[in-house]
Order: sequence, then C-alpha cells, then structure tokens
Amino acid sequence: MGGGPEVTAGHGESFLRKFGKFFTGNLLRTLAQGVLFVLLAREMPIDTYGLFVGVTALIAVVSPFASAGAPSLIIQNYADSPADWPRHLCRGLFLSTVFGGAATVLVSAAGLAIWGAQIGLVDLLCLAFADLVAWRLIEAVAASFHVRGRIMLAALIPALLHVCRLAGAAVLALSDEPVTLRGWATTSVVISVVVCLPVLLAGLSGAAVASLGVGGALRQARTGMLFAVGLSAQSVYNDSDKVMLSRLGTPESAAIYAAAYRVVDLAYTPARTMGAVAYPGFFEAGRNGPREALRMARRLVPRFLAFSVPVSLLLVAFAWMMPLVFGPDFEAAIPALQGLSALLVLKSLHYLAADALSGARMQGRRTICQIGIGVLNALLNLWLIPVYGWQGAVVSSLVCDALLAVLLWGCLAAAVRRDRAGAPPSPHSMERV
Repeated sequence: MGGGPEVTAGHGESFLRKFGKFFTGNLLRTLAQGVLFVLLAREMPIDTYGLFVGVTALIAVVSPFASAGAPSLIIQNYADSPADWPRHLCRGLFLSTVFGGAATVLVSAAGLAIWGAQIGLVDLLCLAFADLVAWRLIEAVAASFHVRGRIMLAALIPALLHVCRLAGAAVLALSDEPVTLRGWATTSVVISVVVCLPVLLAGLSGAAVASLGVGGALRQARTGMLFAVGLSAQSVYNDSDKVMLSRLGTPESAAIYAAAYRVVDLAYTPARTMGAVAYPGFFEAGRNGPREALRMARRLVPRFLAFSVPVSLLLVAFAWMMPLVFGPDFEAAIPALQGLSALLVLKSLHYLAADALSGARMQGRRTICQIGIGVLNALLNLWLIPVYGWQGAVVSSLVCDALLAVLLWGCLAAAVRRDRAGAPPSPHSMERV
C-alpha cells in the first residue's frame, strides 16, 4: 500500500473497493447515530439533553483509555505477525475489559463531582459501561476483521450496535412522556451488552484454542497507552468544549453547539471512511521509514480535499435547515454550524499527518502534539466559554485544529529530513518520544 503509484489496502483489493465496503457500514452507523441524536434532542427536555451531551462528551474524552489502544495494537501486531491474529485479538479484548472497567468507575466518579445531584450514579454507570466496555470490545473485534480483509464485517458490526440503540430510543419515544436520562441510560447498556456477546463469539470463530491467550497483553499496554493518550488528547479538543459548555455555560448552549458539531461529524463520514481504509496501510508503509508514510499521506491529500472543501461550503449554504431538523429551540445552531464547517478541511489535513506518524512508529511525536493541543484547547475554552458561550467554543475548535495540522505535518517533515539514509525505524521506536 505504501510503495506503488496507486493506493491499495491489502489482500489484493483496491482502495476504492475497500472504501465502498467501509462507506456502506460507516454511513449506516453515522446515520443511525445522527438520527438517534436528533430523536433524543426532540424527545428530551433541552436542559436534560444538554446534561446528556455533557456526560457523553466526558465519556468520549476518557474512552481511548478504555481499550488501552487495543484496535491500533491489533493492527500493528498483525502487520508484523499475521498468523497470530487470535492472540492479538485476545490481548486486545483483555486490555479493553480491564481498562474499560477502570474507566467506567473513573467517569462515574468524575460525573458525580462535576454535576452532583443533577445526575444519578446509576445513569453514569450505565452510560459509561455501554461505551467504555461493550463498545470497546466491539471495536477490537472490528479491527481484527479489518486487518484480515473481512471489510464488510468490520464496517457493519459497529453499525449494528448503533442501529439497535436507535431502535431502543424509538421504542422509548413512543411513550407519551418525555424520554428521561435514566430511561435512555438503562436501555443503552442493555442493548450494548446484548449486541456485544454474539460479536465476541463471531470474532473468535475460526481460532484454534491453542492460539488463544492473553500472555504479554499487559507488557504491550505501554505501547497501547501511547495510542490511548494521543486519542484521548484528540477527544479532549473534540469533546471537552461540550463538557465545559454544560458546566461553565448553560445546558442550552451545550445542546446548540453539540447539534452543530454532530452535523459536521456526519458530513465527515466519507473522509473518516477513507482514513479507516488507509490506516493499516500506513503501518505497512511505515515499516520502511517515515519517507514511505509521507508519500502515502501526500497521495491521499487531494482525495481528502476534493471531498472536504465542497462539503464544507454546502454546510454553510444549508445551515438554515438546523431548526427544521432539531426543532425551533436550535435557531442559534445556524451560525454555529457555519463556523464549524471549516473543521472538515482542517481535520482532513491533520488526520492524514497523524496516521502517517503512527504508521512510521512515531506515535510518541503524534501524542505530544495532540496533548499540547488538548491543553491549549482546554485553556482557550476556560477563557472563552464563560464570556462568549458556544461562540467561544467554535473559535477554540478552529484555532486548535488548524494549529494541530501545522504541528503534525511539521513533525512528519522533520522526521523525513532526519531520515537521510531512509533506514526503517527500530522495533521500539514507537515508544520513543
């Protein structure tokens, strides 16, 4: 995937063919998430919905630690030893269970400290367990299917969970009463567990019993935590603003900003799909050093920009539809969406550079950049949100995403300049900062 003129994705399939399969699953998943988001926005009182947005954003910030980077570890280990895929998967499931359980407790304690009597412990535990344990186990299985070339399963399995969650929310909405946070939290966790169990069995099917084992899983946790820290920092600058808006601003402003951000996230689905298809290829190319990873990223830039630039303009043009979709309380989401639309271009740029660094076994450099931007984003939000509300969160997001793109491409260029001999990185270079 990293060396030829045409980008491919392994197992003899072209990039476009895999993109088509992944896009089917990702579109189904994203549409289910989007409809669920709109349904809950319309069925919950706006203050309850704003609280729900804050809790889910807090879970998103912590969620990368819930798997200790298991999906990325599975992809990296498979690139080095394809025949041992059952062991790679079992290690990932073990790390996801251990770290996911700890993250569930952490989020529940933090939620009580932030919102106090506004939310119950049962609500926090249910919402956290659904996303931090059940969902992370499903992600690990999907990563294993992905690297083994079973692309349609890798794309459809995550979508299945969100479609089932949407069905559960629809049942709740049939009641004459507004949907409560308790009702949705318990429904979500039950559905997540019911879907997770058969997915685990499907993921392990075909593996010899002797090949199953979790030995060495904790030894890999250090490398996995580099992935997790980087992803968590990414979640900080993507989701901490929603937490802060619900606490430092108002639940209504958090709901408005979250609605606009959700539309941007939905519009980013094709680019996210291209990134997911290309991700394992970065590890294959990166085995030969950062030059090959950079070549692959540069070949993909035109494809990402050809999508993100026109779609961002379409979001600006059609932002007036926000109150029609979410309800009359979301009139202010029109300028919020117009401001956030530029994120499509910025994210396309920095995700490519970030994945190239990971593939070149330079996750430490990626992680440092993401931590720095996460800290800057938090500081900007602490300054801007109390004064400007959701408008301050928009400015903070745009500034931080632009700066992140500059930093990551700069790190990648510097790594290539130092790689004068073109020598591949050492086996432990991923753990170097």
